[in-house]
Amino acid sequence: MMKHTCIVCGYDNLEYPQYENGYATQTICPCCGFQVGFHDDAMEDPYTIEEFREEWIKHGATWYSKYHPEPADFDGKKQLEKHRVKEG
Repeated sequence: MMKHTCIVCGYDNLEYPQYENGYATQTICPCCGFQVGFHDDAMEDPYTIEEFREEWIKHGATWYSKYHPEPADFDGKKQLEKHRVKEG
């Protein structure tokens, strides 16, 4: 099965893409908690990808999900650095 990468935190083990054919899939990243189509499309005050990333970092870049176990070697800041290298 193909794995996908979170556009916010760089977690590269998502089961489903966050966008498919230009539409939000409502996928929730177990790493940072970003839900495409919810956090970025809120009626009142939507987050941008950058704003959500900043908030995640501000709160320690910690693992979000209580249902998906945190990988043994998880380091949010290292993961983010790896993701930023791919973007740049």
